[in-house]
Amino acid sequence: MRFLEVPDCRLGLRLYLRISITFWDAKFESGNTDWSIGVDIASGPLIGQFQDGASDRQELSDSDLNTLSGSQLFTGVARQRLREWMKPRGEVRLRAGAVLLETGQHSKAIYSLVSGRLAIFLDEDDKIPVAYVMPGECVGEISLLDHDSASAVVVAIEPSRLLATDVDQFWRMMREEPRIALNLMQVLVERVRRNNIVVSERFRRPAKLNMLSTIDPVTGLHNRRWLNEMFLRQIERCTRLHHPVSVAMVGVDCFTSVIDSFGPQAGDLVLAQVARVMRMQFRPSDLLTRYGGEEFAILLPETSAQEAMAALERFRLAVGQTQISVAQRTTVKVQISAGICEWHDGWSLDDLIQQADRVLCSAKDSGSNCVNVAGND
Repeated sequence: MRFLEVPDCRLGLRLYLRISITFWDAKFESGNTDWSIGVDIASGPLIGQFQDGASDRQELSDSDLNTLSGSQLFTGVARQRLREWMKPRGEVRLRAGAVLLETGQHSKAIYSLVSGRLAIFLDEDDKIPVAYVMPGECVGEISLLDHDSASAVVVAIEPSRLLATDVDQFWRMMREEPRIALNLMQVLVERVRRNNIVVSERFRRPAKLNMLSTIDPVTGLHNRRWLNEMFLRQIERCTRLHHPVSVAMVGVDCFTSVIDSFGPQAGDLVLAQVARVMRMQFRPSDLLTRYGGEEFAILLPETSAQEAMAALERFRLAVGQTQISVAQRTTVKVQISAGICEWHDGWSLDDLIQQADRVLCSAKDSGSNCVNVAGND
């Protein structure tokens, strides 16, 4: 087997202009020899292939044989039989960045990598490969089995050399040596598992990012972004079932005094402790959020305003009894105020929250450390 590498010259330019957007093969006949030149237009480099007549194909070199016989695909296959079987159709050399296979491209060869490294991408827009192909491994085996086009993009990430074996020849090898078929099955199982992990990560990553984007980092409670969706969902559910639902706006009294006296970090410690007490005092079905600044919003489904008032009173007393460490050997006690409003048909979520917030302001103006209900303030 000989190799022809076409330099980046006028010939390459003329070929590029004639091939449009697909692979093009130019055949030059000289006696019993065919010259085949291929161009990878996706990345610019030229791929040269030389094909001898079928009767005098060169055998594998010792170096290539060592690489292939040590691969997972040919584990357990006698070296001599592998040398007899592997009659490469041609040799392919890729410069770094060259594309070997593209999604949707039909391939009639199995490519065995003997040097270099390839990367596999699920689509052309991917920035991170799902797998790498190392010397001794092969690509194109999926198309071998299902006779379909390539399902991934294979790119050389460093100068690489591959041996191409005709699909029909590869099938004959598997029929004569079942061990190759078993090895191929193991290779495919590992790739399926790896791809499953990649797909799973792709689904989990947005979900994780979405979760992080709805969590307040100071208190660990959900934030307003989450509130806007989940509060409305619970309100709609309670309305459909003809159950009451109430919202409480809670504010930490004299919060600016804590920050002025001990710094903003102390303010965060106070908010975090109030949130911990909140999680212990309310039901799992109650929706707890940090609304902003020193304010919290709580939605209590299937709860009237008077029932919510009893729950908020318990919470207010629990917070007032809590010692909060804000500095070394320094603890403080804080108080809270709350405003409660029950949902009315025809209101929007903003209407409900604004009404509860107005009642909270009234509670603070009346002396703080108290819970007020809309209509009673």
